[in-house]
Amino acid sequence: MARTKKETPKGLSPNDLIKSFLKSTEKDHYNYEESYDYQVSSGSLKLDFALGGGLGPGLHRFTGVNEGGKTSEALEVMKNFLQTVPNSRGFYIKAEGRLTKQMRERSGVKFVFNEDEWEAGNCFVFECNIYETVVEALRLLVGKNSDDTRYCFILDSVDGLISKGDTLKTFEESRKVAGGAVIAADFMKRVSIGLTKRGHMAIFISQVRADIQLDPYSKAPIRQTTATGGNALLHFANFILEFEPRFKKDWILEKPNEKHDPDKNKIIGHFAKITVKKSPNEKTNAVIKYPVIYGRKGGKSVWIEKEILDMLFLWDFAHRKGAGWIEFDPELLNIMSEAKIDFPEKIQGENQFDKFLEENPEAKGHLMDYFKKMVLSI
Repeated sequence: MARTKKETPKGLSPNDLIKSFLKSTEKDHYNYEESYDYQVSSGSLKLDFALGGGLGPGLHRFTGVNEGGKTSEALEVMKNFLQTVPNSRGFYIKAEGRLTKQMRERSGVKFVFNEDEWEAGNCFVFECNIYETVVEALRLLVGKNSDDTRYCFILDSVDGLISKGDTLKTFEESRKVAGGAVIAADFMKRVSIGLTKRGHMAIFISQVRADIQLDPYSKAPIRQTTATGGNALLHFANFILEFEPRFKKDWILEKPNEKHDPDKNKIIGHFAKITVKKSPNEKTNAVIKYPVIYGRKGGKSVWIEKEILDMLFLWDFAHRKGAGWIEFDPELLNIMSEAKIDFPEKIQGENQFDKFLEENPEAKGHLMDYFKKMVLSI
């Protein structure tokens, strides 16, 4: 009698296996959540070009020496985040004694110190430098997000954090603790995936330590820097921007071609200089300089009008004429006409052009968008 072959039950397919696994471990992963993406302007055209359009969700790290402009730029990003990302709030962790009244006024961000006043469009200031407490606050906000709130977190700074246990130790004992490196590694392991997936942005500010090493082929010292916070922030950060110190050559004077005079030729701004230490878009090691103007409030410190005019000259859309006149090319006038935006054929002086753009935000916005589109498509 012929033997009959037994039919064996089919096993689960790889798709069924992973589907079952994902369902049973739903609380441990983010595969069932939709990703949320955006690009937030840095406030500077030139910096946006290097960033591929702006900053997106996830961690970004701003490093540099004191007075390099790290906090000011972080607040500029937060201002733009709150203005462009729907249902968004700011959360500023004040781990050091900064964020002065002047800084708040310049930023254009509405800060609140009372939790009952915190709402979409403004920023709550959390004054705390205890690492465990800061982590719990961020974990709570990133984890519990049923109303689809998007947060922009600024931690100012990583260097100011201390563990709860270290507050009870003597100075000598606390010096032996790994500190910032351990704190940063543990923190990012806890929140990094949820931060990016759920559309939140975090900017961690930290200092750099400078080592002076001599180049054997040059008498001039070469400055090499090491950012605080350890390797964890290097790995988890999307962008790392290092803010360079400010020197005399970076000044912007009332009369650029004349010598500085405190009374007759004042300093009206400076060029901020940033090196892209890490980027996902092949811009690593790029150096960007953008103009900052003094005396402005409401988030207008980045001198975007000057950047736009520089781009107009670079693209031959503007031409200098006698007596300080600036004449605009017919091609530019046609571009603005097609957008139904009134634009002058010529204007006398850069200050008048600044004033025109300030009074005509639609023209300023259209030119910014035009140059972003053209440069980023190259």
